[in-house]
Amino acid sequence: MDIRHIRYLVSAVDGGSLSSAAKQQFVTVQAVSKGISELEAEVGTPLLIRSNHGVKPTAVGQGFYNRARRILDSFNELEAFSDRVTTQHSRERLLLSFCAPPFEGGDVAMKRLADIVGAKLGIEIEILIAPGKTSLEALRSGTVDALCMIGSYSAPDTDCIAIGSLPTGVGMTKDHPLARRKTLSLADVAPYPIIWSEDFDSFNRSICTVYRERGLTAPIVRINEDGTCDPADTDLTKAVYFSVYLSPFGQPFRESRVVPIDASEAISIPICLVTLKTTKSEAYLKLEQQLRSVFKLTSLLRA
Repeated sequence: MDIRHIRYLVSAVDGGSLSSAAKQQFVTVQAVSKGISELEAEVGTPLLIRSNHGVKPTAVGQGFYNRARRILDSFNELEAFSDRVTTQHSRERLLLSFCAPPFEGGDVAMKRLADIVGAKLGIEIEILIAPGKTSLEALRSGTVDALCMIGSYSAPDTDCIAIGSLPTGVGMTKDHPLARRKTLSLADVAPYPIIWSEDFDSFNRSICTVYRERGLTAPIVRINEDGTCDPADTDLTKAVYFSVYLSPFGQPFRESRVVPIDASEAISIPICLVTLKTTKSEAYLKLEQQLRSVFKLTSLLRA
């Protein structure tokens, strides 16, 4: 189906005539009529009742219109997103990539955070969620202005500044033997394999990296970029992973739970912004200049 023809139909129903649709879509009445006729031929039944007084949807046309409305709203949102991405390098736009796996409600949470910070700075902010290595490639290619990541990062061509910190926890399936505990110690998780992700633990000082440096003895199961694990025979239903613990967001994944680590062994993992040393957009510099006064991450997320 041609998205233009769908727009013609929706505009015709909204305005009650082909002429109003033509004005709204900046095309001729003939183009609207032809497009809707082609759409009707594709669907296999009339969608509009045409008369001297205008048009109105048939029964099938009404059902099509209701669904088309939702699709167009999503498509318009997608087009707006595309426009923001392709014009982000300016004084008033900032495109960030948050290095994390997709999580429950993540897009909503990132939009909320972007709206709060953007409103305070007077700039438009878009925050994507993508794996660490993918985000670094986007940064070095100039696609994004900066990265936000859990844990510090060091490379000769980048700058990394900490903007706050979050407490740590252990994630697992909701029916895991440890899932009902209120807190966990490293000794509690020692019998269970710890997930080490090539996408999220191999590029910076992740939570897992820090705990391994502190003597973590639990076995490590590596999740490769292609989704396979090493050792291949690991029972992943018993595996756990390290995560930040942020209770206002609830649980990050469906059918999972994150349990905070005991205070005696908990660490505050830094939340960092990473940029190229040689390229910093004006919007990013505006963010960095006011960072300490506006980017109190935990309080913003809980607001």
